[in-house]
Amino acid sequence: MADHAPSVAMESVLKPSCDLPEGTLKIRGYDFNQGVDLHALLNSYLTTGFQASSLGLAINEINTMIEKRLEPVEAGGDGDFIEAGESPTKLGCTIFLGYTSNLISSGVRESIRYLVEHKMVDVIVTTAGGIEEDLIKCLGHTYLGDFSMRGKDLRQRGINRIGNLLVPNLNYCKFEDWVMPILDQMLLEQTTEGTLWTPSKMIHRLGKEINNPDSVYYWAYKNDIPVFSPALTDGSLGDMLYFHSFKKPGLVLDIVEDIRRMNGAAVFAKRTGMIILGGGVVKHHIANANLMRNGADYAVFVNTGQEFDGSDSGARPDEAVSWGKIRIEATPVKVYADATLVFPLIVAETFARHLEKQTAETKKDQEVSS
Repeated sequence: MADHAPSVAMESVLKPSCDLPEGTLKIRGYDFNQGVDLHALLNSYLTTGFQASSLGLAINEINTMIEKRLEPVEAGGDGDFIEAGESPTKLGCTIFLGYTSNLISSGVRESIRYLVEHKMVDVIVTTAGGIEEDLIKCLGHTYLGDFSMRGKDLRQRGINRIGNLLVPNLNYCKFEDWVMPILDQMLLEQTTEGTLWTPSKMIHRLGKEINNPDSVYYWAYKNDIPVFSPALTDGSLGDMLYFHSFKKPGLVLDIVEDIRRMNGAAVFAKRTGMIILGGGVVKHHIANANLMRNGADYAVFVNTGQEFDGSDSGARPDEAVSWGKIRIEATPVKVYADATLVFPLIVAETFARHLEKQTAETKKDQEVSS
């Protein structure tokens, strides 16, 4: 027998390596001997690998959006020629936030409300459920159930299931009682005052009427943040509009005015950033608006979709680059994860830290001046 391994095996297994590019990160996770430090733990995600590293890159991308957003914009740009109501205030970076309805049904609603309450995002896009579920939660609770609960049993009890969330049908009855008089008033204003309603104007009105600080759209109303929902009829709101059309026909919602306003927010922005949780119409609507400016400067996608079926929902950011929806020189990030797991962590390490820092600096300046 040979006293050494075959040379072909040696050459295959022990093939010499080339040097990696200078600055390549070394994999190292968090050492809990340091104690429990949320900031240090999330920082370690960047060098942990797999989706943890994607999350770390997403945090960096969003922090860049925030830093650019806070940069002053000189007067005299294209923004000075926009018609009233077509663009948010002049910012170094206009941040578009999109999310699907299930996230409002879940506890991620509170993270989203925090961002809107503190004016940290500039344009919102969501689905019909992303509107109504927020308002309905002001009228009745959503409860924790289980994914395995049988639809037949729940239907007989008047309980609706969203994954492992349970929504009593009574909540939708309460919603009908609340929203119908508002639709009556909107129709009256359309008829007597010539008000031209759009989905975003309707959402603005509903945010005003709910008058509840737990609501995302109450704060969107208070802070004048536009909320677009091009498929507003695809949910309980659509049911209410359908029923109302028999009782008092004639209410009109104009989507053309909204698409002009939505696209204008992108076209006339100095820079844009996209944070999109989930897929479908929300993801495409924001990306398509950014096509009008040859692509967003920054982008973070969070979803569990795959691209093998050609659906935009699961498409990676590089596909959006091919369409001109993300700029060629951008460094977009996709995190393959359930947003309920990762978005509160993202908010903690981005928007919340920036607000905490601003608050501390303001307090320090006030102490010095006094």
